[in-house]
Amino acid sequence: MPTFCGDLIDLTDVPVLLKRLDFSCTEDQMAGYLTFLRDCHGGKLPLEVGIASLGVADDAREVMRVHIHALDRDRDGFVDEFEFKATVQLCLLHDPSLAKVNFNKFVEEADTDKDGKVSIAEATEWFCEHGQNLKM
Repeated sequence: MPTFCGDLIDLTDVPVLLKRLDFSCTEDQMAGYLTFLRDCHGGKLPLEVGIASLGVADDAREVMRVHIHALDRDRDGFVDEFEFKATVQLCLLHDPSLAKVNFNKFVEEADTDKDGKVSIAEATEWFCEHGQNLKM
């Protein structure tokens, strides 16, 4: 992969990487992955996210946790509106039937300890419960 540098893989190499790993997805999903990487990860796939995702590929809940954690840009352990929208974008690639809710409704439903914030664990539970067909 010509763009591999340090711990990042450029989005232009992602299709080649996934093909070499015998990972199958639809053309629409691939386009969505590339858009997701461009919009949410600056056009780079962090190697740790890619490897962690592949390592738990058969467990949708764990894949979801890996991605929500990776999207926690400020590393505060909570999901803000940008992080929520990015996670929804990824989930819709795998489960178009995912209920569409706004961020405030998400916080209301997912904040089980009622502290006004949604932790990564709470978000993971919410997304897994609301994505009946979620297969990563």
